[in-house]
Amino acid sequence: MNKKLVAAALGLAFAAPVFADSSNVTLYGRIHQTLDHQSTEAGGVDRGGNFVVEDASSRLGVRGVEDLGGGLSAIFAYEFGVNTDEVADNSLNAAGNASNSPMSTRHAYLGLKGAYGLAVIGSQDGGNDSQAPLYNQASLVGSVSNNGGPLTTVGSTTAGVAQAITREQRVGNSFGYAGTFAGVQINARHALGDGVNDAANNTATTDKENDVRSTEIAATYKIGALTIGGGLQSIDAQQRTQNVLDVSTGVERVVQGVATYNFGSFTLGGLVAQKSLFAANANGEDSNTEYALSGTLPISANSGVFGMYADAERNDLAAAEDITQTQVAYYYDFSKRTRTYVGYNRLNREVKATGVESDQDNFTIGLRHNF
Repeated sequence: MNKKLVAAALGLAFAAPVFADSSNVTLYGRIHQTLDHQSTEAGGVDRGGNFVVEDASSRLGVRGVEDLGGGLSAIFAYEFGVNTDEVADNSLNAAGNASNSPMSTRHAYLGLKGAYGLAVIGSQDGGNDSQAPLYNQASLVGSVSNNGGPLTTVGSTTAGVAQAITREQRVGNSFGYAGTFAGVQINARHALGDGVNDAANNTATTDKENDVRSTEIAATYKIGALTIGGGLQSIDAQQRTQNVLDVSTGVERVVQGVATYNFGSFTLGGLVAQKSLFAANANGEDSNTEYALSGTLPISANSGVFGMYADAERNDLAAAEDITQTQVAYYYDFSKRTRTYVGYNRLNREVKATGVESDQDNFTIGLRHNF
């Protein structure tokens, strides 16, 4: 018996290099730093501001593909968020966990890719072959910073205070699909909750995997200089998802349309979306409406100016608000991998019931390098 085990082990050892040669594994990443000055004004009171060096969605990842024959490939990726302006804190918080870590999981998935598209399973955020259909489609309106840092134009924040346009970006326990049919790009994702699906935790306050289901599908078509698309997200939530505060105030359905057109000398982009809210909304409203318009004007082969204006209703917040966002930025590409930019962003929030306004202004200089 022992001889058979030794023989099997030796066989696997010699066979391993053969299998390894048929796969392609790539280490990649991004370092993205900004120097940002943020100032705020609330209720007519200027609260001042200060300069700060910030990380802007830096990451480190590994991705791979293995040819399985017959036009079928296995694909995988594991990507970490790397906080480049912090160091690990060895102290523990009240829960006994590290109070601060410079790394976090962005996505991790495994799947198959073939003639009929690709299918993946795991945690997804829309990078590489993972899927975030409505988030990525909304991002067609553009950004000089790849939606990282203070000049983000489409965000995934729960409260919606950092960007006017918010979409669900990063989810776990999910299935993703992408394929192209007659020139139409189809992206889809079905996500379950991140809770514990366990009888021992079957209480009203526990999020269980089958209690939250979020299904998204987006279709995008490009013909010449025109790109058009539409997307739908349906949320069946007994508890919550990333963009749902709770059942009484949360978003139940999102419908969006996007379009961009390249006129040669400049590019225009636009977005319109409607969010349907749960019937028991605390503000007595049944929907949110969002608009965005953007333009990119190239100045040279590697530089240009970007501008964006967005307007969004947020009746799903504890106090309903109207949020507008205005941005203008200049970018310069040293190479295909390295970009620097400077920009100004203003976020205005007005509480509907009282008319009280607050402004957040960001003046940002950024440097981004992909490797």
